[in-house]
Amino acid sequence: MSDAANHPPYRDEMINPGTQPIEDAQEEHAVAALKVFLGEVRVRAAEMEQAPLKRREAEISGEPTRDPAADRDGRYGWDLRLSDGRVVRLLMPGVRVEAMRDDITAAAPCLYVNGTAWWWSDAVASVAAEGLALDRG
Repeated sequence: MSDAANHPPYRDEMINPGTQPIEDAQEEHAVAALKVFLGEVRVRAAEMEQAPLKRREAEISGEPTRDPAADRDGRYGWDLRLSDGRVVRLLMPGVRVEAMRDDITAAAPCLYVNGTAWWWSDAVASVAAEGLALDRG
């Protein structure tokens, strides 16, 4: 009996939902989605700053810098510079924003923030939280 017959097929291939390569990705969609994304990051960052025991030490400064060398699997790379000199690497799927933001199923494509896959809302929160610190009073 072969090894394949001794274990179930799910052990052969594991796909994390939302992380599959995107077919027919278009950079124009990623550019448009980035504008919407950064607007939502600003709103979420302001909300997070109102939380008790939090203070902002750094924020996104300047315009995103496109980095084609970071592109992969239908996602387009940008660097978001923070005022303290750190850089957040964002990979934005090349699909319409609605396919990421409004689709709450596991089929929605993930964004990558510093190498970690997130669905839209969690990616917004992840970037918005960059530069926040506990205020120990």
